[in-house]
Parts: sequence; structure tokens; C-alpha cells
Amino acid sequence: MPGRFYEDYFDLQLRVATAYARLGRLTTSTAIARFTNLRRRFGLVGDPGAAEWEAFLHSVPEDAEHEEFLERTLEWYEHRPTPSASPFGCFSYDPPDAHGVLRIHFMPEEQHRRDSPLSDARISERRSELQAMIADVRHRYSNVRHVRGVSWLYNVSAYRRLFPPEYLASITLPAFAVNMNGSSTWGQVLDYRHKVKMRVRDHVLANVNATTLAAPWRAFPLPALLATCAIDRFQF
Repeated sequence: MPGRFYEDYFDLQLRVATAYARLGRLTTSTAIARFTNLRRRFGLVGDPGAAEWEAFLHSVPEDAEHEEFLERTLEWYEHRPTPSASPFGCFSYDPPDAHGVLRIHFMPEEQHRRDSPLSDARISERRSELQAMIADVRHRYSNVRHVRGVSWLYNVSAYRRLFPPEYLASITLPAFAVNMNGSSTWGQVLDYRHKVKMRVRDHVLANVNATTLAAPWRAFPLPALLATCAIDRFQF
């Protein structure tokens, strides 16, 4: 009998968080906040979601069993407000920062589960979405200078082919701690149907130990990579 949507995904994230909590002598709520992307999945990012996120973190006793944490997580996810879809399909962005750097994101939504959003048949659609997003940014923000992305997807040739050569030439391992609160690392656990890849799950669980406590992204098969270049190089 199939489980609830994201049940396996949340199960893995909670297991990772509780394992690191034991290793680092952290509270479970601290570990969930630090090592999972549940807050983003609940749509509670930023100041508007802070109070509700804190309420979730303290909604289950610290000594609760794993099954109780998982059930509460699924309940919160299933009762979250329906997130608004990106006007650029699989792509979205954060507004440019004070230095004119634009952060881009790639997150396929439910309508993209029919087939791979990076298949040959869909690549022109993805390029059109990226083109529309860059055009929107240029129209809205006169201060934008650079495009930046941090994602495990830069290991994937089907994703890399969407971008200009100068952007691809910049791809490197980031020289900073990778944030575990989004999908830049956690995204590789899911296939395009948003089902957990069991091979990746097993790899992660086998590598959640004292050696990866300070750098939990190293427990995953593929590293999150950094790419950046001038927005002027995005010519379509």
C-alpha cells in the first residue's frame, strides 16, 4: 500500500536529524532546523513563517518516538497553505542582493511529474522558462549584475546544457558551508516523481556519522556545486 506523499522523504530527513542530534549532543528541534529542509517544504521561510515554524519544532516532545515526529511532520505538511506556482515553471529566483547578485533555483512542481523535466523532450520548455525569468529580472531590477546558483544539479549534464558556457566554466566546489535547509543538497534524494531514490537514501544513512557532523552535505553522493557569471552572458 503506497504511503503518504513525501513520507519516505521526511522519514529520511528526521532520521538524519536525530542521528546528528545524538552525535552532536543537540536538541532534536535544533537538529531538525539545522539539517533538514522541512521549513522550506512547509513554506515557512523568512520572518512571516518564523512563529509557525517554532510552533512546529516544539509541537512534539524531545523524547518522542520517531513515528510520532514523522506523523506530526506529515500532518503539518498536508495542512500547509497551497504554495503559489512560480511564473517561470521549474525556475525561480531570489531578488538581487546589495551586490547585484541574483540567486536562482530549480524546483519541478507537481505538473512536472509526468516525465523528467530535464528530458530531451522538455529541454526547450526549460530554456524558455529560464529566458523568461532572466528577462523578468532585467526588467524589474536595474542593479542585477551576476547570476549565481548552488546545487547538486550542476553535476548533471542534462541540467548543465541549459546554461551559457561562461556560467558552466565557473562551476566549482563552494568554499563555504553548504546550507542544508533547501534543495541544493537534499534535492538529489528525490527522482522527478518526487519519490526517494533508495540507493541515495542508503548512501546518506551509511555516511551520517561523526566524520560528517560538521559538514553534513558530505554524507550525500553528489556535492552541491557553485556556478556564477555576469548576467550579460545569459543571451538567448
